[in-house]
Amino acid sequence: MPAYAYTGIGRDDGKTAGEFSAIFYKTSKFRLLAHGDFWLSTITDKPNKGWDAVLPRICSWGSFEEIKTGYKFYYFNLHMDHIGVVARRESAKLVLTKINAIAGKAPVIFSGDFNVDQTSDSYAVINTSGTLKDAYELSPVKYAENGTFNDFNANNKSTGRIDHIFVTRDFTVKRYGILTDSYRAIAKGSQKYEAKLPSDHFPVMIVVNHK
Repeated sequence: MPAYAYTGIGRDDGKTAGEFSAIFYKTSKFRLLAHGDFWLSTITDKPNKGWDAVLPRICSWGSFEEIKTGYKFYYFNLHMDHIGVVARRESAKLVLTKINAIAGKAPVIFSGDFNVDQTSDSYAVINTSGTLKDAYELSPVKYAENGTFNDFNANNKSTGRIDHIFVTRDFTVKRYGILTDSYRAIAKGSQKYEAKLPSDHFPVMIVVNHK
């Protein structure tokens, strides 16, 4: 994607090893002013596993300026642990603390794979914080014919949203969508076509205006 740059580091060594929670941005529209990363743990400044997590987990953030208007905001992105219940709950609390410390009262968008749906305690920690609200709830226009996890199966059907986008009240959410696009390819060992998905999660998109 030549029109884009990213910020983020590998969760395993703080450099290039392991999964990233990278934030990609279009360089013709946004300028990166500052950036950082922290681990979802009691030790936030170096690679490690927090609480009952089975993998190291990281949150990356960037401070951005919209080039056309000069509007400044922060973006945080993470991937919570898929096993650790305590880790997810404590990670939610940690990120709220970090957002307050890093962004202060500035506008914030916070997204990621939370590995829990909208009925979970860790989701509620964020959505009822008074700081951030689920864009799904705020949007007057929703396209959500399925949940966000598909397990590479185009026929999977659910109502659980485990990938979330939260925003501060500085943004007006205009549209929300879980994009369930698939493509067709010849099935392995067969001459028949089958539906294929590029990821085991569907993309989640929002359209926002800043106030």
